Amino acid sequence: MSHLVGHRCVECGRLMNPRHLRCLDCNGREFEEVPPEGECRLITYSEITSLPWGIDERSRILGVVEFENGLKALGWLRTDKAKMGMRLNAGWGPVRVVGGEEVYGLTLVPAKSSSRTR
Repeated sequence: MSHLVGHRCVECGRLMNPRHLRCLDCNGREFEEVPPEGECRLITYSEITSLPWGIDERSRILGVVEFENGLKALGWLRTDKAKMGMRLNAGWGPVRVVGGEEVYGLTLVPAKSSSRTR
Protein backbone atom coordinates (compact mmCIF):
# COMPACT_ATOMS: atom_id res chain seq x y z
CA MET A 1 0.00 0.00 0.00
CA SER A 2 2.17 2.79 -1.27
CA HIS A 3 -0.19 5.77 -1.26
CA LEU A 4 -1.15 6.05 2.40
CA VAL A 5 1.37 7.87 4.54
CA GLY A 6 1.23 9.61 7.89
CA HIS A 7 3.33 12.51 9.07
CA ARG A 8 5.15 12.65 12.40
CA CYS A 9 6.10 16.04 13.86
CA VAL A 10 9.88 16.19 14.25
CA GLU A 11 9.56 18.45 17.29
CA CYS A 12 6.98 16.64 19.47
CA GLY A 13 6.33 13.29 17.73
CA ARG A 14 2.59 13.71 17.07
CA LEU A 15 1.43 11.44 14.25
CA MET A 16 -1.09 12.93 11.81
CA ASN A 17 -3.04 11.86 8.74
CA PRO A 18 -3.61 13.91 6.69
CA ARG A 19 -0.65 16.27 6.99
CA HIS A 20 -1.27 19.77 8.30
CA LEU A 21 0.82 22.89 7.72
CA ARG A 22 1.56 23.00 11.45
CA CYS A 23 1.54 20.36 14.15
CA LEU A 24 -1.76 20.31 16.02
CA ASP A 25 0.08 20.02 19.36
CA CYS A 26 3.21 22.18 19.17
CA ASN A 27 2.78 24.23 15.94
CA GLY A 28 5.99 22.69 14.56
CA ARG A 29 6.45 22.82 10.78
CA GLU A 30 8.82 19.92 10.13
CA PHE A 31 7.45 16.43 9.54
CA GLU A 32 8.78 13.03 8.57
CA GLU A 33 6.75 10.56 6.53
CA VAL A 34 5.56 7.45 8.38
CA PRO A 35 4.08 4.52 6.41
CA PRO A 36 1.34 2.37 7.98
CA GLU A 37 2.64 -0.78 9.65
CA GLY A 38 0.95 -4.14 10.09
CA GLU A 39 -2.72 -4.93 10.40
CA CYS A 40 -5.16 -2.34 11.58
CA ARG A 41 -8.19 -2.47 13.83
CA LEU A 42 -11.51 -0.73 13.44
CA ILE A 43 -11.97 2.05 16.00
CA THR A 44 -15.22 3.53 14.62
CA TYR A 45 -17.43 3.27 11.55
CA SER A 46 -20.53 4.66 9.92
CA GLU A 47 -22.88 3.32 7.26
CA ILE A 48 -23.49 5.92 4.56
CA THR A 49 -26.88 5.61 2.83
CA SER A 50 -26.85 8.84 0.77
CA LEU A 51 -24.05 8.11 -1.66
CA PRO A 52 -22.89 10.50 -4.40
CA TRP A 53 -24.02 10.14 -7.98
CA GLY A 54 -22.11 7.43 -9.79
CA ILE A 55 -22.01 4.91 -6.94
CA ASP A 56 -24.63 2.29 -7.68
CA GLU A 57 -24.89 0.76 -4.23
CA ARG A 58 -27.51 1.05 -1.54
CA SER A 59 -24.95 1.91 1.14
CA ARG A 60 -21.27 1.77 2.08
CA ILE A 61 -19.49 1.46 5.38
CA LEU A 62 -16.66 3.92 6.03
CA GLY A 63 -14.37 3.14 8.91
CA VAL A 64 -11.59 4.78 10.86
CA VAL A 65 -8.79 2.33 11.59
CA GLU A 66 -5.63 2.44 13.67
CA PHE A 67 -2.51 0.67 12.44
CA GLU A 68 -0.03 -1.05 14.76
CA ASN A 69 2.25 2.04 14.70
CA GLY A 70 -0.56 4.40 15.76
CA LEU A 71 -1.38 5.86 12.33
CA LYS A 72 -5.13 6.42 11.89
CA ALA A 73 -6.92 6.58 8.54
CA LEU A 74 -10.38 6.60 6.98
CA GLY A 75 -11.26 3.97 4.39
CA TRP A 76 -13.96 1.92 2.70
CA LEU A 77 -14.83 -1.14 4.77
CA ARG A 78 -15.57 -3.89 2.24
CA THR A 79 -17.80 -6.06 4.41
CA ASP A 80 -21.35 -5.80 5.68
CA LYS A 81 -20.46 -7.14 9.13
CA ALA A 82 -18.56 -4.33 10.84
CA LYS A 83 -17.64 -4.80 14.48
CA MET A 84 -15.69 -2.39 16.66
CA GLY A 85 -12.17 -3.70 17.28
CA MET A 86 -12.17 -6.11 14.35
CA ARG A 87 -8.80 -6.68 12.70
CA LEU A 88 -8.51 -5.58 9.09
CA ASN A 89 -6.06 -5.70 6.21
CA ALA A 90 -5.63 -2.44 4.32
CA GLY A 91 -5.04 -1.95 0.62
CA TRP A 92 -5.08 0.79 -2.00
CA GLY A 93 -7.62 0.28 -4.76
CA PRO A 94 -10.46 1.76 -6.79
CA VAL A 95 -13.29 3.16 -4.67
CA ARG A 96 -15.43 4.76 -7.41
CA VAL A 97 -15.43 5.98 -11.01
CA VAL A 98 -15.60 9.70 -11.84
CA GLY A 99 -15.80 10.82 -15.47
CA GLY A 100 -14.79 7.37 -16.66
CA GLU A 101 -11.64 7.37 -14.48
CA GLU A 102 -11.13 5.17 -11.42
CA VAL A 103 -10.55 7.02 -8.16
CA TYR A 104 -8.32 5.16 -5.70
CA GLY A 105 -8.45 5.14 -1.92
CA LEU A 106 -7.96 3.06 1.20
CA THR A 107 -9.87 -0.22 1.14
CA LEU A 108 -10.29 -2.40 4.21
CA VAL A 109 -11.12 -6.10 4.33
CA PRO A 110 -11.45 -8.37 7.37
CA ALA A 111 -8.26 -10.17 8.38
CA LYS A 112 -8.49 -13.96 8.19
CA SER A 113 -8.85 -14.35 11.96
CA SER A 114 -10.88 -11.17 12.56
CA SER A 115 -13.20 -12.74 15.14
CA ARG A 116 -10.75 -11.72 17.87
CA THR A 117 -10.79 -8.16 19.17
CA ARG A 118 -8.09 -6.33 21.05
